Amino acid sequence: MNIVVLAGGRSAERQISWVTGKACKRALEDLGHRVKLIDPEEDLPLRLWQERQAGCEFVWIALHGPGGEDGVVQGMLEWLGLPYQGSGPLASALAMDKLVSKQIFRAEGIPTPEWLVWDEAQPLSWAECVAHLGSPLVVKPSNSGSTVGISIARDEMSLAQGLALARSVSSRVFLERYIPGKEITLSILSGQVFPAIEIIPAQGDFYDYEAKYAPGGSRHLIPCSLSGAGLARCEAAGLRAYQVLGCEGLARVDLRVDADENPWVLEVNTLPGMTPTSLCPDAAAALGWTFTELVERMLQDALQRAASTRPAPSGSGSSPQPA
Repeated sequence: MNIVVLAGGRSAERQISWVTGKACKRALEDLGHRVKLIDPEEDLPLRLWQERQAGCEFVWIALHGPGGEDGVVQGMLEWLGLPYQGSGPLASALAMDKLVSKQIFRAEGIPTPEWLVWDEAQPLSWAECVAHLGSPLVVKPSNSGSTVGISIARDEMSLAQGLALARSVSSRVFLERYIPGKEITLSILSGQVFPAIEIIPAQGDFYDYEAKYAPGGSRHLIPCSLSGAGLARCEAAGLRAYQVLGCEGLARVDLRVDADENPWVLEVNTLPGMTPTSLCPDAAAALGWTFTELVERMLQDALQRAASTRPAPSGSGSSPQPA
């Protein structure tokens, strides 16, 4: 096939996107496809239309963060009739907005940590925040990934610093109850739940950007240390979160698990990283899949879904034809 890989982009996760894109490009080439890597610019709609006219049959989205993971590119590809891997425009937008997704989780009875939306017009004191959420608390931008802009506040000064950091990434910021316990992530491919990974950061208890992407920044435990019952609760909550947002293809659900092994869903990533230190390839390896096999399964899954939803050619079917 003729495949275009989109990588780079304008978000704060640009560098990670490049690593993901190059790794996926190599895997697709190893599978025998002809692959072109494109760094999206303002002319992306025209560029994709030109690629389609030149024979592009599939677009692999390796973008992370706003502008690539939030449904914008997915909607563009739907308009152009180009198939792609992963979730559609709506699910991508819902998952990218952590505040909206948490509201959906709460409405659907999926456990998620309590939160407060930060209002600049009516700011809360540190004491008021602690009264609502306890201490420490997590400061988060509503629409970023790779832990960009996220911090843990333990006092009034770190709260102010965390708010400034989060606001540098997003105009909408919220505070979330910190759940002491284990960091668990679940990769899901069209309903198939991969082995859970327990993440142990090399330093401290915060799985930050450095812990995610620096060599040796964290350890990934497979199998995780949860009991059978605790793992079953995590898998049920993670799969439900994937389903209620309408996710498709590969996605990753991040959770915290408390001392009683109760799961708390933090977020869903609809375009999870595919770097040498990323979690989804590790989980796939526990199933015996190589990185290339994971990419092939993602591609075939996307093609099957595209074939099942492709409209019939004009003039076919039982619709009455003009005289």
